[in-house]
Amino acid sequence: MFRWVNILKGFLMGVCELIPGVSSGTMALLLGIYDQFLGAISRLLTKDFKKAVVFLIPIVLGMGLAIISMTSLMDFLLQNHTVPTHFFFLGMVLGVVPMMLRLSNVKSEFTLLHYILVVLSLLLVYFLSVIQDPDAAANAEISLSQMLFLYFAGTIGAGIMLLPGISGSLVMLILGAYPTIIYSISEFTSFNFSVTPLLIATGLGILTGILGASKVISYFLRNYTYLMYAAIIGLLLGSVFPIFPGLPSGGAEWSVSVITFLSGLLISLYMGMEKRNGRQSKKS
Repeated sequence: MFRWVNILKGFLMGVCELIPGVSSGTMALLLGIYDQFLGAISRLLTKDFKKAVVFLIPIVLGMGLAIISMTSLMDFLLQNHTVPTHFFFLGMVLGVVPMMLRLSNVKSEFTLLHYILVVLSLLLVYFLSVIQDPDAAANAEISLSQMLFLYFAGTIGAGIMLLPGISGSLVMLILGAYPTIIYSISEFTSFNFSVTPLLIATGLGILTGILGASKVISYFLRNYTYLMYAAIIGLLLGSVFPIFPGLPSGGAEWSVSVITFLSGLLISLYMGMEKRNGRQSKKS
């Protein structure tokens, strides 16, 4: 069934993918559609593809609208109000953790192996955050090597973005593709269509990554549910590192940052309060 409300949910997921360090998978969890979203993607190449397409169309439409309409605004906020903006997303990510702890039945289901996986996942995101190059410049050269690179970056980033807690855009930033992709989107929305080949290459990579990763993640969620939950909790906690912008520099910035952090935290806590999303079948 086509659900118009999923356009809004897709829009929120798309906004998250514009921010290095914030995962659209996390937003899908908060919105209560993570399992449905992942399942629909994994069924695109099966006999149930029509139902999957009907479910995904409004989400993809919403994500596309967010990317087209919000790229310039997010760039403005990150450039001119970096610390308060990052504190808002920091609050949103941390607000997901209580929901994941509840879904994971930590006290009764987690063993030493699960806690080890939490730590390893956290360290993975930390490692990725410290090797990123924030000063990487956009390279809008139209060449076969550049298009192959963007296809590869899109494939890896899209596969990663399906996991709550780790952002596909963060991975693209680490690979050095993020500035070029953001620049290309901005130019395209300004009617400079010369960057179209770069966006097509990235889009094909994203499609490849999503189709491949969805089946893998769905398999592990079905068969190793609580191990996957442990990994997701680690990824969520670890995503604090790439999002944290440093401490505010003055009294006004401190005040605004505290307000934005609490706003993000309360939004996440409220959205996740009644969610029971993610109850797969088998326990690990």
